[in-house]
Amino acid sequence: MDLDVLVLGAGPAGFSIGHLMSGRGYSVEIIDPAFFPRPKICGEFLNPQAVSWLEREGLLSSVLSLNPFSVQGMKISDLQGISFVGRYGPDLRRTGYAIQRKDFDSLLVTQARSSGVQISEGYRAEKLLFESGVVTGVTGETTNGERFEKRARMIVGADGRNNLIGRTFRWMRGIRNLRKYAFVAYFENIPGLDHFGEIHAVSNGYIGIAPLNASLGNVALVVDESALPGQDTPLSSFLLSRIQQSSLRERFEGLKPLTPVSAVGPLAFEMKRTSGFRTILVGDSCGFIDPFTGEGINYAFLGADLAADVMDEAFRTGHFEDSVLARYDRERDRLFRKKFQMARLLQHAMKWPAASRYLVGKFARSLKLGDAMVSAVGSAIPIEQIWNFRFLLRIVLS
Repeated sequence: MDLDVLVLGAGPAGFSIGHLMSGRGYSVEIIDPAFFPRPKICGEFLNPQAVSWLEREGLLSSVLSLNPFSVQGMKISDLQGISFVGRYGPDLRRTGYAIQRKDFDSLLVTQARSSGVQISEGYRAEKLLFESGVVTGVTGETTNGERFEKRARMIVGADGRNNLIGRTFRWMRGIRNLRKYAFVAYFENIPGLDHFGEIHAVSNGYIGIAPLNASLGNVALVVDESALPGQDTPLSSFLLSRIQQSSLRERFEGLKPLTPVSAVGPLAFEMKRTSGFRTILVGDSCGFIDPFTGEGINYAFLGADLAADVMDEAFRTGHFEDSVLARYDRERDRLFRKKFQMARLLQHAMKWPAASRYLVGKFARSLKLGDAMVSAVGSAIPIEQIWNFRFLLRIVLS
């Protein structure tokens, strides 16, 4: 078995673990059923912490060569259109970027190949291979209809919510009361776009806008399952109707989607485990709450850091037992638990007009509180700075 690591999925999660493991001297192959560039439903946002990760890995200059649109904070509006703007901070290094995923993913694939990672496009993994109770590889089919078999000392699942490893071991489970669906399209000539992402509350959900430049925006409507349209309703009509019912009505007057509306859901799920049987899951394969906090790509990078450390130890010591790999599960929980808790709290708060109105009003009156909340959501500051009794008391007393 010559290959050390086989990664399923060539998105940001697959790239980052492949990049890190290759940098430590391990042989890595990444397989993906798609060919790049490929379309991908995504909020298309790199938050400040993700930008810092790219800089640390020497990749930021390549990303900046694509001329991404800087995002310096978030504008959040309640159902009545009352809003506040939170900034990531005066330090210019505290910035995020909006960038189209087809461009970003293609760049990552190119970077991976240049660092010695083998990328195999058009390879769909269908079944895990087992020997002595552990996973040793995968079988599948290429887009040309050819069967393939690939083996490695460790298998990494970076293939999203329908990941092969999670399905095989039945690790996936839904999250009650967070069954949401997203409807996404590009709109051009949107007035009022600036260097701020936008979140606008609507009945049973919200509309998010990632400004890709001064006039083009990635517009995502996220709604509860109970608010889904009928099967005969065109997705574009549904998206436009919800925009017309929101505080965005005047800004979108006369605008039509530049691209077909894509839909995906339910969004929220979690995993009972994220490692075992010589496998590790990274990125969205580990679970997903909602795009509200713009954390998807950042979680992929940070999770890959943890996975690389655990895998490196397993290779160096020759111990791949579940008890060794379980350190990854524990450290993921420690790193992400508070952010997940905050994401769920924000989701529930957005459901209730009185709660969202109260919070937006508080942050609109106190710029420092608003900046702190947005900075924590965007990982520009540690979550511990707001996820404590003192900060909650400041909200109440402000």
